Amino acid sequence: MRGKFRQFLFLILIAGFLLMDAARYIPVDGAFQTWLEANAPRQTSPARLLLVELSDEELAAGSPMEASLFVNAALGFEPRVVAIESVPDLQTEQIPLLRHQLLRAPKGLLGATFGFLEDPLFWPPVQEVPVLRHVAGGDASRVPEFPVIAAQPPEDLRGAAALGFFAPTDGARTVRRVPLVFRYRGFVVPSFALRAAMLWHGVTPEEVTVAPGSHIALGKLRIPVDAAGTMAVDFAAPVTRLSAGDLILAAEVGTPVDVLKDGFALLARTDAQSRTLPLANGRNGSRGELTAAAIATLQAGRFATRAGWLVEVALITGAGLLGWLCRRRKKTGAIVLCTGVFAVYLLAALAIFAQCGLVLPFLLPAGLLLFLILFHATD
Repeated sequence: MRGKFRQFLFLILIAGFLLMDAARYIPVDGAFQTWLEANAPRQTSPARLLLVELSDEELAAGSPMEASLFVNAALGFEPRVVAIESVPDLQTEQIPLLRHQLLRAPKGLLGATFGFLEDPLFWPPVQEVPVLRHVAGGDASRVPEFPVIAAQPPEDLRGAAALGFFAPTDGARTVRRVPLVFRYRGFVVPSFALRAAMLWHGVTPEEVTVAPGSHIALGKLRIPVDAAGTMAVDFAAPVTRLSAGDLILAAEVGTPVDVLKDGFALLARTDAQSRTLPLANGRNGSRGELTAAAIATLQAGRFATRAGWLVEVALITGAGLLGWLCRRRKKTGAIVLCTGVFAVYLLAALAIFAQCGLVLPFLLPAGLLLFLILFHATD
């Protein structure tokens, strides 16, 4: 009996390390985090963010001048930052008006999108970008790199507002995280979401420290990121939404929009054609909606942190102790005990996440308990 238990301990150790490695490739823990966010929401005030929506109706009835009208209307409510996810195609004579409106804003942000070379033998000149020079404590080789800027605002507008970058998206996988940094021709640059946070907190690129696999520091604010520089998005963070037409009407008639006072105004598409991203909250959304959720997460400091290796070692040790408790029980009793322990684990995971945003593993304990049940079923 003693020799068989030693064999069990050895097998549980091997199974634990295999499950720890498998968790890096199987997105079960990411889905578990989404479940925690949906079932253990943390109480917080709505973000100081207004998502101004360009819906199907407004795109059908609107014009490229909508961006200028948006900036003009938003400025009446004294926001700290005015941002446009994607600048529409403008006629040459329309650019000066939008430039003038952006120059009136305390801080402006415009979106640009990276891309890939159409001809690998032709490399366009390097363009000026905001560079994050303080990269330490990690290897930036896993941060996505792009050789060209595929889409960006006209040059006259680039001088009137800061630039934030997006990556090309394919909408193939469920989106749970957003990139905060990219690499462009070897330089580390901020994404649109990170640039928004920098403007909101009044932080310059020289004051940002990037530690891939650990965090990005904006002064005292530390944002946990993975090795690719991505941050988990809390889709439960409250975001105030308003159509572009309603915002313009509110500015005309003097209706208060309290969230914009010293807040963040983001103009983004939310029409059906733009909703190509399968978001972790269970529905398809647009790039602008994902960006709004990311900015709300950054504003509220609602950062979900994965439990470290010490918790994983503790779970493997706990599985060994549980196996010892199951030794003298019948097969049915062992199954009931393991099932009850897993139910308690889920309740504890909910409570811990609600309290401090720590995400406990799912694949590791679930796999270990399944191993325990199978081991005792075949004993």
